[in-house]
Amino acid sequence: MHSMRRLIDRLARNPAEILWVFAAYYVVQFFVRLLLPHGLRIDEAQQVLLSQWFAAGYDAQPPLYNWLQQAVFAVTGDYLVGLAALKSAMLLAVVSSYYALARLLVRQPALATMATLGFVFIPQMFWQAQRDLTHTTATMLMVNLIMIAAVLTLRSPTMRNYILLGGAAGLGMLTKYNFVLVLPSLLLACILQPGGVKRVLDPKIVIAMAVAGLIVLPHALWFLDNMGVASSVTAARMAEDASDTNRFHQIFLGLAELIQMTVLLAAPAVVVIGLPFGRTALSALRASSPESRFVGTFLAGILVILALMILVVTFTTFRDRWLLPLLQVLPIYVVLKLEAHGVDADAGLRRLLPGAMIALTLIPIAMLIAGYSGRPSHYQQPYGAFKAVFTEQEMLAPALIVVPDWLAAGNVKMQWPDTPVMTIQFPNLKTPYDWSRDKPVVLMWRGRETTVPSGLRNWAQDNLGDAATTTETRTVSLPFTGKAQTQAPDFHYVLISP
Repeated sequence: MHSMRRLIDRLARNPAEILWVFAAYYVVQFFVRLLLPHGLRIDEAQQVLLSQWFAAGYDAQPPLYNWLQQAVFAVTGDYLVGLAALKSAMLLAVVSSYYALARLLVRQPALATMATLGFVFIPQMFWQAQRDLTHTTATMLMVNLIMIAAVLTLRSPTMRNYILLGGAAGLGMLTKYNFVLVLPSLLLACILQPGGVKRVLDPKIVIAMAVAGLIVLPHALWFLDNMGVASSVTAARMAEDASDTNRFHQIFLGLAELIQMTVLLAAPAVVVIGLPFGRTALSALRASSPESRFVGTFLAGILVILALMILVVTFTTFRDRWLLPLLQVLPIYVVLKLEAHGVDADAGLRRLLPGAMIALTLIPIAMLIAGYSGRPSHYQQPYGAFKAVFTEQEMLAPALIVVPDWLAAGNVKMQWPDTPVMTIQFPNLKTPYDWSRDKPVVLMWRGRETTVPSGLRNWAQDNLGDAATTTETRTVSLPFTGKAQTQAPDFHYVLISP
């Protein structure tokens, strides 16, 4: 307890040292992931599966995070360590760049620290991003970096800053496609700043655009050839509640969902930052400054674009993880309002720090508990136990393992790192394999059905010919990892030899 008080006093005197706290926090989270059962969640499984290919594009997400993950795997040589290492490093980079952006816009270090804590304590940030999100974390980083580059360019229109601006724009477009919404909103915010039109019309902006274009070009060419794959999933999700409703009802659903998700994302940060100031925080809403107008215009531009998408394309579903990068600067907007009102920033930070430090201590513990208790999770799927049984029963190394979906494929690849693994969800991604009588192709699936699923059967007939017809299903029944009394969905497989 005494050491906690000393830490709080030190942070209150030197707010920038909060970054050391976050560095320690994400080191702890790295080890938490290694301590959890080794089953992979959906996004983790996709990263492991796609690491078998280096491509300009894969599916409905741009490839930057995939490329980074492959580089980390090459260094660590271990999938789980690589997943945990990149996630912790990426989130630390997100938080550090967020603080850097706040310091550019906010004069008082205490308020910049409060903005960063408000951002970190958004549930989609401290929980979802830690457990699930991959491409979204890269988008959050690039939103911070492009806003930093924009502020620097507004203040000092050097060639270096324009190149940084173009680089951030290009890399951002390789994280998630919704990053494109950031660009017109940021452009509007810059134009409305004093001297902003002059910066936008500066000939050096052409260099920035060229840098962005060169970075995006390989993926853009892939996108043009694979537009259906790249856009269908997102479009389907965003219109998933629109079936069997008229257009007016679709628009109503979309606007209601947008408002709900915006409040859901904004409320935690507003509460975390506003509570230490009490009623003063409410009166601060009327205050204004050039910096608050810059960030406010950016956020308003994002919301207007989303509303137009609802009106024109009738998108009806906005997931919180999709909106998080677009609205993540809202905590900075709140502290800019407080600063313009003239609050006692140091006193507010002192009130916030005790609860914040306790929360940062409890969150990793909660993740450990959640990973082991309650209903069985993805972490507890017994893929490791299945490999042990398979190896003992068959005493062979598969030439290739084919599964129906990427969740199973990533988990299987985790257990067989030296064996090619494919899924029929990605028919465009194929890998060579050495097929022989001693190294059969394995078709694997899970569930109650013991006959080969139609998708796997069709793949086998198309790729393995007559050999695919002489198969016998084998079944392995196992409990969830750490839950001996709870049966997991059965593993089924067939061996196909030439």
